[in-house]
Amino acid sequence: MNKQMMLVLLSAGIVLLGACSSKNVINTPQLSVKVVETIPASAAPSWVDSTQEFWEKGGQYFYRGTAEGFTNLEAAKRAAAANARVNLAEQVKNVVRNEFSRALEAGAYDENTGGYLKDVFFSAVENITLSGVQVRESYLQRLLETGDINERLYYRAYVLSSISKTDYNKLVRAAFSDTKAQVAANKSAKQLALETEARFWQQQQGALPAVAQTEAVQ
Repeated sequence: MNKQMMLVLLSAGIVLLGACSSKNVINTPQLSVKVVETIPASAAPSWVDSTQEFWEKGGQYFYRGTAEGFTNLEAAKRAAAANARVNLAEQVKNVVRNEFSRALEAGAYDENTGGYLKDVFFSAVENITLSGVQVRESYLQRLLETGDINERLYYRAYVLSSISKTDYNKLVRAAFSDTKAQVAANKSAKQLALETEARFWQQQQGALPAVAQTEAVQ
């Protein structure tokens, strides 16, 4: 076989391979999403565009819940409201746990007693149902998603929830009450619980703890 014939066969093979390979290529559709309606029909409030989901302001804690992908407006609102309530409760409980740890560490205590008291308090906080959570506002966007072939309409919902300092304090008192009841038979733990509770309220100084210190305690 001469060199020219070999080049012809090689070129044909490359073309054939390319044709076969092209069958396995998946073209990713280009999607575009735009807002076609807002409810209410106004610019988004500042809390919608905030970089924070959880914050404290004016003696209250706030959480912005979100949900999207729903074709039914009310379903989107319910999902966002549920997201806001659940996450606000968990974030507030994280604040209480951190503030308890800070109050505990501010005093002198036996490591075993302190560890035991901390476990009991954290469990008490977890088992309390947070009351007083309110849904303050909602904002919805109706979105049009367009692809190469299909398009669909769906909702993105934002819901703002809040809890007052009064209800925050109720959670703290209930947690300390449950803790003291559980450690009542342990004299050292009971005394440490009383001392830690006193420091807890002292460090509040009439204001809510800073959200910047609310990372979950391990």
